[in-house]
Amino acid sequence: MPAIAKVKGKLILVSGPSGAGKDAVIDGVHRRLAGDPDTVFPLRTISRPEGFGGEIHVAVTPAQFDRLRRRGAFAFCWGAGGLNYAVPASIESDLTAGRTVIVNVASAVFAEARARYPGSLIVWVTAPPELRRKRLLARGRETAAEIEERFRFAEELPPYEDVEILANDGSLDTAVNALMTLVADSLDLPAAKRGRFFGATASSRV
Repeated sequence: MPAIAKVKGKLILVSGPSGAGKDAVIDGVHRRLAGDPDTVFPLRTISRPEGFGGEIHVAVTPAQFDRLRRRGAFAFCWGAGGLNYAVPASIESDLTAGRTVIVNVASAVFAEARARYPGSLIVWVTAPPELRRKRLLARGRETAAEIEERFRFAEELPPYEDVEILANDGSLDTAVNALMTLVADSLDLPAAKRGRFFGATASSRV
């Protein structure tokens, strides 16, 4: 698909191997920026029952997912672990309006997303293997054998020179601060707006 016209906003693609803590870091930034009308955290559509594994998402059946895809309801989509994932097409209006969109995606969509939304930033979240195993076990979505299978096919660092690496191997607050800083830097915010960005505390916008 061609690039969308007049992209004024910034698409932040957060990715990394399973157990790196991508959702936790994004959720932390979402809480920090609650009420900021210029930052959007779209819900992903997933062919997984609602509430399974703790992630808030739009739950659909595989058949429903396919119908939505054919109707153009998604900006881009991918498959992983026997499930289908998608980011809603509504991000296009947000980006056109100049908003920042932050979303967890698989590396499989990087080339497509960057071609359609020029200027997109990739943030690659990392953590040591044993910490990732611990997080996946605590998540409770999969058996130990299934988790080991994930490690066999773990996503690797994408071959782009401008990827930002975020180590999530300490406190969650530290990782959240790091993502906030990467986003602010990518937006090249002036000092006054940067202060408001880091101090945003109103009600949530999803």
